Amino acid sequence: MGIMWHPPETYLKKWAAENELSPARFLARFDETARNDLNITPAKLAHIDKYCTVQNGEPVISEASFENLLNSFFPSPTGPPIVKKAAPVLFRMLVYLSRYPFLPDQATRQNDKDTYLTRSGLIRAVLIAHHDRARRTIGGYGGNHTRSRTAADQRRVLFQGLAVQRESDPPGYDENVWRADAAARARIYYEGVSNEVSCPDNAVTNRDDMGDELFHDVVDFMCQLLPDWQNNSVGRKDLLEVAKNMIHEEGLSRPPLQRYELRRADFEALVELLLLIYESPEEGEALPPNFTERRDKVVEEFFGQKEGIDFKTFDEVSGSGRTEFDTGSAGGNFASGDDYKPALLEMLYWVLEEFFKDPAE
Repeated sequence: MGIMWHPPETYLKKWAAENELSPARFLARFDETARNDLNITPAKLAHIDKYCTVQNGEPVISEASFENLLNSFFPSPTGPPIVKKAAPVLFRMLVYLSRYPFLPDQATRQNDKDTYLTRSGLIRAVLIAHHDRARRTIGGYGGNHTRSRTAADQRRVLFQGLAVQRESDPPGYDENVWRADAAARARIYYEGVSNEVSCPDNAVTNRDDMGDELFHDVVDFMCQLLPDWQNNSVGRKDLLEVAKNMIHEEGLSRPPLQRYELRRADFEALVELLLLIYESPEEGEALPPNFTERRDKVVEEFFGQKEGIDFKTFDEVSGSGRTEFDTGSAGGNFASGDDYKPALLEMLYWVLEEFFKDPAE
């Protein structure tokens, strides 16, 4: 005998009564998903714990300890000066993503030396930031139940973590323009392994009267983290009001996307770190003579003469594949042999993987 389906309200009322629709329960299911996908073992945790202290019974990493962790991957003399500049930027991104989207945001307008990254939060942040891992766990598959998340969504969450938040909307802000851009981005899907193609069918915008992209991220994540993921009739539209109420009641509101700005100095520090990973110099080995020139070329493509850019600019340049930073929408260069040249973003995924690499490997 097959499953007897009930109206969506039946499942939602049952889950609400069991407190399964609270941020804490969504976070617990997210933790489980992240641990399973990263295949977290006691040995992997022991490696990270060398850089942790314990606060309120939970292992946490300070910014200074995180810098030490990064330095463990890079030899002198090239590594430490570059890591010194990039560690605060990458740390801030991971702290932001570790709380996304089921924990209240922490201010990112200024450096806070008392900010800590929890070990469990680092695991979640790695999953969100890693292209392939995020795509297979929280990516969605379209239809009535979830929204298909695109390459632009992945670029955006990285941008949000790297950016700082403005106090107000930028000059010239027009909500109609931002909505039109969001609707267009929602219709760009993968074709094969590396190209994007416009697919108007089965596309759901993530900026509308209900909220902006950050609101719809909450809904997207909820869709993938329901208590009984398969055996229910709850569709994405059924979760919109649930998400709205949860955000309001639990203080999960975040500034709208137009108020996020990526600073030139921060991006330059990140690009320099990713180029360092790409080059992987041996201890005592100097960086290539054109190292700074390559860094400046990437930064110039994004910023021109500006000191800060919004997501629309970041997405357009990154998704174009015309820089070393990102070779295109699928996040990789699929040539083989001597022609293979990975994007700098793939270097970010590499270092994220290294955080939880099995010590025996």
